Amino acid sequence: METDAQLFSPEMKDVYTMLAICGVLFMLLIFTALRLSKIEHPDPRRKVLLPMLAYFLALLALMGFLGNFWSTFKYPNVAITRTNLTIGGEAYPIPRPHEVRLDAGGGTGSFSGGRVLLVQTKDRRTWAFPEDRYAINDMLRILRPVQSE
Repeated sequence: METDAQLFSPEMKDVYTMLAICGVLFMLLIFTALRLSKIEHPDPRRKVLLPMLAYFLALLALMGFLGNFWSTFKYPNVAITRTNLTIGGEAYPIPRPHEVRLDAGGGTGSFSGGRVLLVQTKDRRTWAFPEDRYAINDMLRILRPVQSE
């Protein structure tokens, strides 16, 4: 990689925050379920139902934790030089002008707004860089002068 590379790292504070919250919540709910299963109560249903509810909520917290953990791998670091576009450690030649575009996000599917920088690499993969994670204006400004030379 050249020394004049511009590095772009994804903004992941919200993902890391939710990862921590779900992890702590999972541990607290498991601890609560274990404690609830040991209490003595005249109604035997309570001894079974409350721990089962805590285990179910712990399972939901675990799914939230794993979903956020998976999201940490979705957004790679990007480096742009005069000759290469490096995405997640893999170098590609700078894409041609028709392979880079800015999409305004039409509100379809789970993505309901914001802008996305779409870059197609030589191996025909299309990379999406959402505005809420990357500085796409800076990325586009750096890619366009390189393309016009």
